[in-house]
This record gives sequence, C-alpha cells and structure tokens, in this order.
Amino acid sequence: MSADANAAPDAAEVRRFQALLEEHAGSGPTGTLPQQILLRGGSVLSMDSEVGDFAVGDVLIVGDRIAEVGASISAPEAVVVDARDHIVMPGFCDPHIHCWEGSLGRIIPENIPQTTEDAIGGAPESGRSYMYAAHRLFAPACRPEDIYAGTLSTLLAALNGGITTVVDNMHNARSPEHSDAGVEALLGSGVRGVHAMGRPRSGDWARTFPADARRLRDDYFRGDDQLCTMRLFAPGFDDLTELLPVRKELDLWFSFDSGIEKQDLAALYENKSFDGREAINHANFLSPGQRRIVIDNGAQVNVCPRIESQFRYGRIPYGEWVEQGLRPGLSNDNPMTYAIDMFAEMRALYQLERVDQHRSGSTAASLREILLSATQQGANNCGVGDLVGSLTPGKKADVILIDTLRPHLFPRNNVLATVVQGAGVDCVDAVLVDGRFVKWDGRLLGVDLNQVLRRVRESHDYLIDTVGWPYAAVDFED
Repeated sequence: MSADANAAPDAAEVRRFQALLEEHAGSGPTGTLPQQILLRGGSVLSMDSEVGDFAVGDVLIVGDRIAEVGASISAPEAVVVDARDHIVMPGFCDPHIHCWEGSLGRIIPENIPQTTEDAIGGAPESGRSYMYAAHRLFAPACRPEDIYAGTLSTLLAALNGGITTVVDNMHNARSPEHSDAGVEALLGSGVRGVHAMGRPRSGDWARTFPADARRLRDDYFRGDDQLCTMRLFAPGFDDLTELLPVRKELDLWFSFDSGIEKQDLAALYENKSFDGREAINHANFLSPGQRRIVIDNGAQVNVCPRIESQFRYGRIPYGEWVEQGLRPGLSNDNPMTYAIDMFAEMRALYQLERVDQHRSGSTAASLREILLSATQQGANNCGVGDLVGSLTPGKKADVILIDTLRPHLFPRNNVLATVVQGAGVDCVDAVLVDGRFVKWDGRLLGVDLNQVLRRVRESHDYLIDTVGWPYAAVDFED
C-alpha cells in the first residue's frame, strides 16, 4: 500500500505522505490546520445502512473525523492513500478484555473445571483452571510493572488486529500504583480505551477500591474529549453497596462480569442505581424476564464465543438476546487462553450459530449481523457508539484497511465473507485511530516492539518463578 498510485508517483506527494507517517508515528500534534486524508478506491464497508457500501469508494478524513464517504470524492488538499485492493471498514470495538493478563498469554491451554457446577473453578493441583491460575495464583503476585507490561502487550495486539476500541476490564487493582500502571499502558498504547477499574478477587491488596476511583478520574480522565476514559468494573454477584455511590458521584459507566442475574435488576433500575450505562459481559444465565429489564432500560451485553465454548460448555446466549431485541457485542475476554483476535471471535460465533441452526432450526446470524456485533454493537458496549463503530460522517476516524491481495483473500468477491470467513490479523494492513495512523504497511507505528517484548519476557519469567508454576516455561502438555 502506498500514496496514490493511480499515476506515476509525484515526488512532492511522496514527501508529503512520508511526512504524514512520520508525524503519526510521533506523539506531537498534527498541526494547526485540520489534516485531510483521502482513502481512495477501496471496497468500503461502512456498517451504516444510510451511508451504504461501495465496491469502489473513497473515505475522506478531516482531522480526527470522517468527513465524507462516497463513490468518488474530490479533496485537492488531502494526502491521498491508495486503498485499491483493500477493504476499508470501521475498526473493531471490544468491550471486555482483561488486559493485565497479557504477559501470561496462552498459559492455560484448556480450562479444567473441578466439577460441572464450577465451570471456571478447577482443582488447585491441576493449575489449568482460570479462576485458580489467574485470580488465586498469578494476580496476587503481580507488581505494577507486571500490570503495565501485560496491559500494553494486550492492547498492542488488539491494535495490530484492527481492534481500535478496548474496554480494559482491570480486575486486579491491588493498589493505586497497580491502577496507575494499567492506565499508563492504556494511554501509551494509542488505542481508544476505557479503563474499567475493579477489585481483585483474592489475595492481599490495599483495599483502595472503590475510593481510589476518584483520584484516578481526577489524575487521568477529567477531559471531555479524551481518547481514553474510565468506568467501574465488578463481578455481577458483588455487593454493590459501596460501588453505587461512587458510580453516581463520578457519573460513570459500569461493566459487569458473570453473576448479574443474582441481582434484583428491577429494583436497581427502579431506584436509578442502574441507568442504562451498564455493559454485561458474558450475559449468560439471565432469565427472559431479566433480559427484558436489561433491554428495556437501554443497557448493553456482549458475548465471548471462544471462551464460552470452552468455559461454559458451549452455551453462548447470542440468539437468546437477539430474539428479545438486543444484538450483543463480541469480546475476547481472556488472553491467558486465547490470542486477542476479533476475526477468530467472529468466525467462532458464525460456526456456532450454524451448528445451532442445523440442530434446532433456529435462525442464525448473518455475516453482516456478526460484523455489526464486532463493530457498532461493540462500540455501544464501550459507551462510544455515537463516536465510532461505523464509517459515518461526523464520527471519529477509527478505520482499518484489510489487504485482499493476500493469496487466501484474492479475489475478494463477497466482502462480508472475506472479512468474517477469510481474513485474519495478518491481513490488517493499516489502522487509524482518531484520524492518526497507528499501523501502516503491516507494522505498528511509534512502538519499540523489542522493548515491549523485553518487558513482557521479564514479567513472564518473574511471575512463573514467583508462583512456582508447575509447568515448563515452554510446555507441550495438553
């Protein structure tokens, strides 16, 4: 991919384009005048029914916003990017990743439950249990530098794969220093991010949550138009007595993990403790009546196809929510078991939907509907649905370009099938967040990957040594 290749390269245009990339790789402002970028000649998948899609089309970006989407756009002042042989689409939005776990990626190849009633528990002696390994073993051993390394590596993996918005469900806020480390990694990654601050589930900690949320907001998140924001996080079954006043005072969204069905949802909405700014991860086990309450009050839900297929015996409540009127977003959840990969989540959901269709005669999600879950519905879960999730003029310019000249994607034919059934992380050629390139020609910009990998390696080695992990650093056990 290059600057406009419709004609022989103009030397001045090439210099202008190179300056653009160098500027975007840095951390400084983009200039006093709104910068214009024209993505020309790609197959445009807008995910906005009013905007439509274009077999060959253009996207004009002015500053940090999408200015125009159409078949042919004239923009004499714009830096032109040749997007031929690419699919141009909105970045993916993931409302639920526990980013601090990044240094421990794929250390639990298969969650081993203790009993069928405790699907994510597990016998301590096995080690291959998420609740045991993540929360009882590794989480208490984490230092702030481990939080930073894991969070940064996870977020860079997300960006590399076209995920431009992430809610970091940080359920290991053991001290103010741990929280600061997670936030600093979020701010340094370049992603559009939400820091969802939550308590540890086990081990010794400073007991500064939720009170420290006030300081965190004041130190990092006071602006009205910031790339990154914050919210609160809790297991759904938690006693919310201390959290709800903080939520009201700071005027924050809430992310809930499993167990929200144990709450009196009708009462929480009736007394205004819940106000529709709730994102429910997993979204399992709610009754039809509870789902109706959530939907009628404007809250959001997301499902995790790969994690649910393993941790909860394949029960993915996607269709249950759709039948009642709310399409869930998609989330990666747990990097300790899977690599962060929205293409894999979409493909898993597509296959599982088809299995259910053949077995029960249910209506399966279409390719476009699955993409909607990975983009606009994910953005709604992230609380930024009015800003991102589609290529809509006026929204923020969070855009990805998928290279269809890769042998397994050529020719592109059906664009929806190409993205959901064919593409992968390696096909994401370029990524823009807030109108700035953060990935170009297959490489992340402004990132010293060698330094990041060193931090991750040091953190990984420290953690497995500290907890006495019973497996080899590189193991082959099933």
